[in-house]
Amino acid sequence: MKITAFKIIQNHREMLVFSASVKMIYEHFDVSRRIEDKQQGYQRSFSSSRIKKIKNYINQDRGIIPNSILVNLDREKYSYSEKDGILSLPDTESLGLIIDGQHRVKGCYEANPEFQLMVVATLGLTVKEQAQLFVTINQTQKGVPASLYLDLMNLLEGEIEDFDRECVSAERRATEIAIRLNESDESPLYQLIRRTGDAGLGISLSEFVNQIKDHVEPKTGKLANYGFEQQYKIFEIYFRAIKAVFLAQWEDAESYMLKTVAFGGIMKAFYEIFNLVIQTYQVFNTENTIKVIDRIKDFQFDKDNLPSGGGFKAQEKVGEMLVSQLKNALRESKSLMAIIGD
Repeated sequence: MKITAFKIIQNHREMLVFSASVKMIYEHFDVSRRIEDKQQGYQRSFSSSRIKKIKNYINQDRGIIPNSILVNLDREKYSYSEKDGILSLPDTESLGLIIDGQHRVKGCYEANPEFQLMVVATLGLTVKEQAQLFVTINQTQKGVPASLYLDLMNLLEGEIEDFDRECVSAERRATEIAIRLNESDESPLYQLIRRTGDAGLGISLSEFVNQIKDHVEPKTGKLANYGFEQQYKIFEIYFRAIKAVFLAQWEDAESYMLKTVAFGGIMKAFYEIFNLVIQTYQVFNTENTIKVIDRIKDFQFDKDNLPSGGGFKAQEKVGEMLVSQLKNALRESKSLMAIIGD
């Protein structure tokens, strides 16, 4: 493929500017190499409503797209003759990534594959540099969702090999725990932690991180005496037990269990339940945690039982309800009775 292009330089960084059919862009550039599916990646997942609006704007309103799409051309995937102003590209499926403009590309593609778009191409950026550019562009325009920003931290700040070092922030520890729980097919939270900031089933990454980061803070966290792998295991066990006891509600798409107030309440009750399991059985494992939580198996996470409204107060109220009912049940069973005296 040979395309007429011209070069511009900003702060010693070369870029190429050209026009191309949206079919060429859609078929030859990816959303993210981290996930091969064009529907996913380090950008927001596609919003069908935004795509439909763009499609209708092009077809029905005879609209134009005067702003450019930002892509990156991988090294060794292009050659450019400045003398002739010709960009040469191989006819391959993956020339690089769409850094910004995926919705415009998809909407225009559905409206008219031959629709022409202006393109600005950075040259040979690393994935980390592309992620940084994406975040910078969107922070200055409409903001990157908190969940997406947290999910990008490994790219922006670099991978961490040892999470037990004190210099590793609580936010990074909590994010790593959340990502592992979301990616492991043996996890009770497998694919239930939303990482792009979009709405949907499950809890957002930012909400999950906010709920557990104080527990894993390396110096003052309630779980600071446990190593990082133990901290991960504690949360995995806790949610496995919660899921097992409340399985019907957990698997009900209409349930409030994985909505903000109920999930927040479950997290507010976490440390009390953790201690109750240890006090009762001396060992914190899935079996013992299920035995303790099973005493409140009739608790309903529905709008009739949960406090009205939202926010931290509602979450705290749910946590207090869970802990209070659980302690009463344990007291009645005499599981926590101790011998007092000389």
